[in-house]
Amino acid sequence: MTHGTPGRRDRIRVYCLPHAGGSAQAYREWRPPATGAGPRFVPLELPGRGARRDEPLAETMTELADGVLDHLDRRPSGEPFALFGHSMGAGLAYETARRLRAAGRAQPRLLVVSGSGPVGTGRPPAASSSDEELTDLLELLGGTQPELLRHRALRPLWLPVLRADLRLASAFTDRAHPTVLDCPILALGGSEDPLAGPAEVSGWRGLTSAGFHQRLYPGGHFFLHRHRRLITDHIADLLAAHPVRGI
Repeated sequence: MTHGTPGRRDRIRVYCLPHAGGSAQAYREWRPPATGAGPRFVPLELPGRGARRDEPLAETMTELADGVLDHLDRRPSGEPFALFGHSMGAGLAYETARRLRAAGRAQPRLLVVSGSGPVGTGRPPAASSSDEELTDLLELLGGTQPELLRHRALRPLWLPVLRADLRLASAFTDRAHPTVLDCPILALGGSEDPLAGPAEVSGWRGLTSAGFHQRLYPGGHFFLHRHRRLITDHIADLLAAHPVRGI
């Protein structure tokens, strides 16, 4: 596995995984110019949404991780990479890294987990909640346009995706067997996040032997949209300063 020169912001690819019910559109503004320094943030689309809306929704976290691993297999041989996941995406990013480690394959240069406590903890909202309960929750959390949430004719476009994701996230939480990774972890959280507060986010410290860093930002569950530039700059700095191991 090749690594860049210390101190340089390598064009490493950071594969970005969305929250429950979300799509690659969540990271549409994270794409940097085609030229220039710094990592490239690459949104990955999950089945059943966005450009893959005609595909069946995944039923397990294992299915989603299979898809991420397939995508990683298509990158140039030996090319370093990082993983970024928000909320449910944090669990998916971790599960992908865990399976890479179990198979003796190259792990991410950096695992970034956002808006989530460590796997096996916490409890996602119930998939069996009523349409109104889920709508109220999303409105409380922010991050989704209110007119989309309250437009009843549009609910069939996003509610089935959200429910499917909540079911698999709940099953994953119940069956998770946390494994300590030997890649660095950067844990990000919102200071007022009702789903994963600072104390929960700090729990990721116990799941890495290669360096841990935590950064908190003002805001709720979708703090990352308000602080995109600060977050991407921080990730770029960490990748440049610690190109091999540790933070």
